Amino acid sequence: MAKRIVILGAGYGGIRCALTLEGESRQGEVEVVLVNKHNYHQFIAQLHESAVGLHSGNDIRIPLNEIFEGSQIRLIKDVVLRILPKENRVLLQRGVLEYDYLVVGLGSEPEYLNVPGLEQYSLTLRSLNSAKLIRTHIENSFARFKADPSKTELLVIVIGGAGFTGIELAGELADWMPSLAGEYDVPENLVSLICIEAASTVMAGYDRQLVQKALEVLREKKVRIITGAAIESVSENEVRLNNGEVIRTGTFIWTGGIRANRLVAQAGFATAVRGRARVNKYLQAIDYPNVYFVGDNAFITNPVSGKVMGPTAQVAIQSGHMAARNILADIRGQSLYIFYPREFGRVVSLGRRIAIGKIGRRYRTTGKVAGMLKEAVKWKYLFTIGGLRLVAKRMLNVK
Repeated sequence: MAKRIVILGAGYGGIRCALTLEGESRQGEVEVVLVNKHNYHQFIAQLHESAVGLHSGNDIRIPLNEIFEGSQIRLIKDVVLRILPKENRVLLQRGVLEYDYLVVGLGSEPEYLNVPGLEQYSLTLRSLNSAKLIRTHIENSFARFKADPSKTELLVIVIGGAGFTGIELAGELADWMPSLAGEYDVPENLVSLICIEAASTVMAGYDRQLVQKALEVLREKKVRIITGAAIESVSENEVRLNNGEVIRTGTFIWTGGIRANRLVAQAGFATAVRGRARVNKYLQAIDYPNVYFVGDNAFITNPVSGKVMGPTAQVAIQSGHMAARNILADIRGQSLYIFYPREFGRVVSLGRRIAIGKIGRRYRTTGKVAGMLKEAVKWKYLFTIGGLRLVAKRMLNVK
């Protein structure tokens, strides 16, 4: 009798897991059910461009029917309410699902770090809709300034957090500001873009040479970078820092941290930093060997280096693939595979015409390749480890 495998979430990890199960299972061996609250995959890596109007919904929303065309995977559009691991059940808004194996890839949500006012007064970049909200909010702020030029804070845009998301968003906003100022007949010298980071450097933990290149590009674009200063509080028109500085602003965007979907901790799974589930070297939940965690929901350490892996698309795709292989191995009574995550370098988009990155030991600064990543997802190519590496290489013109 076929084993039912329920996958929660159609992010990078969930989709890769489903495709591997479909491609490597034997006939009648498994029944794969993929649950997602939307009937599409959102290409999260492009959201910073949507925030300045470079992409429409069709550009970064890939219908799941396209990705799984011709497969036997059952797609359910529904909202997950609770996970009941002791009962091998998942409660959905419109019903209940029982499973033999569960793969949790529900993605992340903002981590507000208990900073007063942060959740209430910040915008976030989590989805296409939130990206549209950022764009609309900034445009409205420029229009409000024209109605009352004394409110110069309306032209100040502050980004909290200078990880990859914050840095990429800053680059796109910097390129958008001149045309936006022209559209609203606003003096460009009054427009200010500020990025705040509590750590001593932007993109903390990443290659120093890559960080330096990013800083050079952003400073050329007149982005003010503040490092070593944590946000103490946020109000409707102010951001207060622990160094005593107070910044008046009309737009505050928080990109300073994420946590695993709260359903993970609520289900009683053992968790680590920011609610990410503790998993063993096979990606199984510590107390439930028939439950696997992938992507942002898993606290994964490299078994060789001991390094904690960041919530990146690369790790999500690889973990989804390995979870599928281990489920099939378990069904067949075979030994499970240890997960050895690999990193192939990072590509950072810093505006409409430039991206920088490192593949292996090589650095490149190059013009951006429009649409390449979207097409890679559409044709399932990004969801292979080799495909991810080749796309990154092409973006950097590395042979």
